[in-house]
Amino acid sequence: MKLNGALAGALLSFLADAGRVDAVRVRGTKTSAMDISSVGNLEPMEPRQLQTADFGQLTCNAALADAVCTPLPADFAGVVPCGVCYSMSDFGGARAGETLTMASGLNVVGRLDFPDGSKVTIETPSVFVQGILSMSSTRAVTGEPDISIRMTGDTDIIFTPEGENAGACSGGACNVGPKAFVVAGGQLDINGMPDSCPTWSRIKDTDSSEGIPTPTDFPTQPDLPTSSSGSVCSASLVTENFEGGLNSWHGNLGAYESIQEGSHDGSRYLSITERSFYHPGPLFDIPESVRECTLP
Repeated sequence: MKLNGALAGALLSFLADAGRVDAVRVRGTKTSAMDISSVGNLEPMEPRQLQTADFGQLTCNAALADAVCTPLPADFAGVVPCGVCYSMSDFGGARAGETLTMASGLNVVGRLDFPDGSKVTIETPSVFVQGILSMSSTRAVTGEPDISIRMTGDTDIIFTPEGENAGACSGGACNVGPKAFVVAGGQLDINGMPDSCPTWSRIKDTDSSEGIPTPTDFPTQPDLPTSSSGSVCSASLVTENFEGGLNSWHGNLGAYESIQEGSHDGSRYLSITERSFYHPGPLFDIPESVRECTLP
């Protein structure tokens, strides 16, 4: 599977709810020469298991890649038969710019090819790809797509697989929800940008008036003062393990202080007991050497 650009994301918003994606290659962005859009809102749906078996290539499409494509019939109703290839070449000439409405959906069982230069809008409630759907539009990007697929409707779509894939859906049919774009055992090949142009995404704005900023100043710890003894103060003002006794620690307001053994790590610890109130905790007499090292 090969996906590039924002158009791929738009396609997958349909495909992710529609079942197994067998072969997808999309190149282009939504601002390139192709567009897939929705008439009305796309409502998020809970993930669900639509199939009971894998979809596979239909045997009637075994020679489809080599089939000669004929122009889309004037009375086309939305179904491309298996083993048959239709071309949208007429929409690069006399029929360019037409809008085709396929009220019953577009079901590509065989192959439907949009050659370079095709200009057409398709309005449909669903797209099923059981064969090959290929589109190419490699002109310069202008923001106006040549090929547009507008998904319509808000009712659930029932998908009935063809041929040997009929058993892939429980009961022979899958409810794929509204505005369904389904690739079931088929191939989707979309190229919406010139080969010489990399896929890109539009950004809101750029500002290069002052060049790219390069940070040079970072917050740092302030310089520590020097004590009256001439030594540079330590960043840790008070460190105590009580191995030498209480030192300058004692209980406050009449509480009793003692050194006990066996803290959480086996070392000694200070215990304050016999408190008459909740606040008489441990008290530490800060010596002059520590006060000199205290920064405001």
